[in-house]
Amino acid sequence: MRRFALLLLVFISIFAFYRPVKAQTAAPFSVSNLGIAYEYGSYIVFQARLILPSPIEEAFLMFHTDGESTTRVIPILLDNLGNTSQRYDLSQGSVRPFATVRFQYRVKLKTGQQFVSEEFFFQYEDNRFPWQTLTLDKLTVHWYAGDQEFGQKALDAAVRGTARANKLLLVNPAKPINIYIYASATDLSDALEIGGLSWAGGQASPDLHLALVTIPPGPEQTVEMERKIPHEIAHILTYDLLGERYALEPVWLREGIASLMELSVNPDYPRALLMASEKKNLMPIADLCKAFPPESGRAFLAYAQSQSFTNFIIENFGQTGLLALTSAYGDGLDCDQGMRRALGQPLSQVESGWRMKSLGEEAGLTAFNNLFPYLAIIVVLFTVSMVNALVFQRIQNA
Repeated sequence: MRRFALLLLVFISIFAFYRPVKAQTAAPFSVSNLGIAYEYGSYIVFQARLILPSPIEEAFLMFHTDGESTTRVIPILLDNLGNTSQRYDLSQGSVRPFATVRFQYRVKLKTGQQFVSEEFFFQYEDNRFPWQTLTLDKLTVHWYAGDQEFGQKALDAAVRGTARANKLLLVNPAKPINIYIYASATDLSDALEIGGLSWAGGQASPDLHLALVTIPPGPEQTVEMERKIPHEIAHILTYDLLGERYALEPVWLREGIASLMELSVNPDYPRALLMASEKKNLMPIADLCKAFPPESGRAFLAYAQSQSFTNFIIENFGQTGLLALTSAYGDGLDCDQGMRRALGQPLSQVESGWRMKSLGEEAGLTAFNNLFPYLAIIVVLFTVSMVNALVFQRIQNA
């Protein structure tokens, strides 16, 4: 028995230190003399020297940007020293503005072995302008028109906007946030068009932690900063709260939260709401779940309604209710289902309460306005049925 135990101990010791022998391969190649040159919206040139253990059969450049699900693969040529210079024409496919471009080199040797280099990256910034920068903690503002005071005021607005959004959403930036300030709407629209994006007054790419805004230097610059910068930061922090579920949020809620985070209140919102209410031109909140109207006037009203409606939810259901609502929508529930689960009421009932308390509408009138589209359909169907019945009766009597 003692001999068996000794043999067992020896066997376990040998097994414990045993490791399978892996097939040996040549050391991966190295990359040196890296160089990147680009003209925003036109081309990118990738330069490098690949130091290889043996002659190659083929080589490729592979690159993608943050937020892209596909990798572009481009055949490249090397000279006798392993140098390569590959120009990528952006007319073949645009690159997201200000995104991080990540690239690698892949080679296949004549021996049949294949290697992929380590990953390199650079920031694809709009280099048509001489950007200045200021940074504090995770916030960086970039601008090209205006002095240092302009940049400092923008950074101050970003800091205050982040604190305000953090207080409501209970979330801190997951990674650094960059805010780029264009001096004119034309400059920003050109930048977005070149990058393959549509233009808006501001543009947040929450997954990139990036915000692009238009703020010209001048008397109104502080007010514009206090509106636009916190608005876009709120979108980014909402994304940090929800991750990819951010896309499931109703547009009115995303924009309502962002508008409430603005440090300078837009004085035209209450006037627009009052006028639309008096003229019976308010849009049902359900119509603002998927998208806002393309017409500028109706879009402005949509922002005003979203801000007021979101504020009503916070005042009547609290911060807990708002966060429960974002969570319910993030779980994929539709506009009405999310409201029912989070707040215990259908969307139409919450909207009726908003119209009565915030806009002073009468309960009966509010209910009628909400039901009018359905009543109109019922009337049309009833009319068609009556006409068909009369026609049928006349045919029988003929």
